[in-house]
Amino acid sequence: MMAGFRAGAATVLLANEVNVHLAQHEHTDLVIWKLDELVGILEEGFVGQIGKGDEESDTKGRTEGVLRDEKGESAAA
Repeated sequence: MMAGFRAGAATVLLANEVNVHLAQHEHTDLVIWKLDELVGILEEGFVGQIGKGDEESDTKGRTEGVLRDEKGESAAA
């Protein structure tokens, strides 16, 4: 969680019996139990630690940009 936070990323814990204690970690932004829970969250966007107090932070926009870049699409698409 700390590495993600330091990298400026929103952090998501895929929780299980072994790591559930990290749900309370100060750098854990979101906790899910199954990966398919993440799909809707990423489609709608969410603001993690990097967005707290930063009105310029746009997690959804950055995610969409990364997905466009992966697909080779232009930003105007």
